[in-house]
Amino acid sequence: MQEPYSAREGYLLLADISGYTEFLTGTELEHAQAIIHELIMLLRKHLVPPMKFVKVEGDAVFCYADGAVFRDGERFLELVEVCYFEFSNRLLNMARNTTCPCAACAAIGSLDLKFVCHYGTFVIDIDAAGVDLAGPDVILVHRLLKNTVGENEGAKAYALLTEACLQQLPQSLDLPRHEEYYESFGATTVGVHDLKPVIAAMRDARRIYIERKDADLVFDAEVPIPPVATWNYFVDPIERQRWICRWFSKKPDRVTRNARGRVGSGTAMHCNHGPGTWQWQIVDWRPFACITFDVTGSRSGKYVGMRDHLDTYEFAPTPDGGTRVVQLVRLKHRGTLSLLTYRTQRPFLTAFQRRFHRHLLSIIAEDNAAA
Repeated sequence: MQEPYSAREGYLLLADISGYTEFLTGTELEHAQAIIHELIMLLRKHLVPPMKFVKVEGDAVFCYADGAVFRDGERFLELVEVCYFEFSNRLLNMARNTTCPCAACAAIGSLDLKFVCHYGTFVIDIDAAGVDLAGPDVILVHRLLKNTVGENEGAKAYALLTEACLQQLPQSLDLPRHEEYYESFGATTVGVHDLKPVIAAMRDARRIYIERKDADLVFDAEVPIPPVATWNYFVDPIERQRWICRWFSKKPDRVTRNARGRVGSGTAMHCNHGPGTWQWQIVDWRPFACITFDVTGSRSGKYVGMRDHLDTYEFAPTPDGGTRVVQLVRLKHRGTLSLLTYRTQRPFLTAFQRRFHRHLLSIIAEDNAAA
């Protein structure tokens, strides 16, 4: 029986495969539908979680997330960007690897992807057919699928974000504005985030990554939540403050955004949670999979305290839906004395990491119980 309706507030997202109708009508149905099914499953995999799946609507995946899931709306935008990155890579691999001469396989490159993103209120409707959402904002996000962005802006792969959604994102995100008009809603202003330049930058970015064989310290552990959720506990200063540095200060790290006004490669985080001030410069940024920091700070004397180092974190999914987090540390100064000093400190650093991990598990359990 349906419980009493209760209005909720959060993100509404439609990921829509462009060129779907022409692809199905102009090619062999069996192969065409198999390709679309694979792409739909890919979208679900990379959006859910942290989004919650509602349903597949032909060529689109509809999902939502309560507002509290993305305390920092920039994580929501990263989810969209990474989803498109994986979709684009899959299309490229499918086109390159197919040996089938059929029209469907030859037309894979004609497909693309767009997102419609809105922030609003909705109710959850549960019946024998499953879960659905209802409310004016749900209607609006679907109306926005039929837009004139491709005609006016020239963008083929984009995220269309309503003003309500943009208000959840960093103010430095300056997107071109576009206006649509729908009956009952009037003029609706949206920001258009062209995804092609974003993907090109992600592919061209130089990798700075510590391999296990090159690391001076390796620490790995598991947490019972997927990589997208785990990522937030490590990169969001407020979330990280809850479990890793809370004994030394009540204030989270200060963040200096990069030249694009985003958190990513080039971002600096200043940590004042112990003796001296440390700077964590992000030098490699692969959302939900890997991040590398260039860590610089002061020491107490010549040989006491942490050393300047590169710090890589990997986030890999486990079969049970959790995440294996691997931290790899490599000193920047490779002198014999520096390495020997660090090796004597390694047991103490490992003990601290285990302690931090226990606190992280406790915080995750608290958050899961609250949710």
